[in-house]
Amino acid sequence: MKKLHGFENEYLFVLPPVILNNFNFSKVIKLLYITDLGFYPKARYHFVHRDRGTEEWILIFCTHGKGVVKSATEEWLIESGSIVLLPPGKEHTYYAFDDDPWDIFWAHFNGDSVNEYIPQEALQGNGFLVINKTSTEDMQMLMSQFWQIIQALSAGFSYQSVFYSSQVLGATLAYVSLQSVLPHDSYTMGNEYITKAVKYIYDHFEEKVSLSTLTEVLDVSKSYLSRIFRQTVGTSVNQFILDIKMKQACYYLKDTNLAVHQIASRLGYDDPYYFSRIFKKVVGSSPRVFRKQEKNRL
Repeated sequence: MKKLHGFENEYLFVLPPVILNNFNFSKVIKLLYITDLGFYPKARYHFVHRDRGTEEWILIFCTHGKGVVKSATEEWLIESGSIVLLPPGKEHTYYAFDDDPWDIFWAHFNGDSVNEYIPQEALQGNGFLVINKTSTEDMQMLMSQFWQIIQALSAGFSYQSVFYSSQVLGATLAYVSLQSVLPHDSYTMGNEYITKAVKYIYDHFEEKVSLSTLTEVLDVSKSYLSRIFRQTVGTSVNQFILDIKMKQACYYLKDTNLAVHQIASRLGYDDPYYFSRIFKKVVGSSPRVFRKQEKNRL
């Protein structure tokens, strides 16, 4: 089995030319912009092969698990902390391990000044670049930047969202360029507790997870974790958990025949009525109305 996408809890955004053309007036966005973006957790059977590559550069950041990236002549093992750049117009293949599938953030990007964001090591070589020396602290910083982009685009493809996303991507690529010339472990930032917290949330989203749960698991104070989580991710721990659970609930309602009480149970809610009230508060409609509306769209 091979899959391009369709993984549980995934995020996937595509900014077609018709959207990007609306912002031609912006000299800044023209310099660097995202065309596609996603996050694939536990992406078992993920497999991509392109004979002629893509029109854009591709950035891949692995946060967990393992995979492989290949050019026409080389092959690299990708693990937690690996950063990958794939050049446009060149054959490439990448896939997740079956027994330890990767979690990856990825972005396709382009722009009039895109080469200024690409490390010289890549530009002077064949364009492919793999960095395997990312520290735990720096991983958190990169995760935060990708989450900021995801949150911005989740609000819609407004000028402000697209502009903000391009600027955060620029900071991410600047970090990659810096890392390509620095000795191992010479430059770190971020907080490893956020990485562990986010991973725990995704690994246990079907359980009752809260700020208290995470502080016990990580052995840190509530005030400290709350502060660094909000500073880094941009929201509270409990709100982040709620958002993840409601996105998963939407997936169950759209793509499965599970009853509402079964969905509630799978997401750690003992009381299906309480789950329905929370769902309506977050999504804007009850689970049953949401399911009916989604089916009517098909």
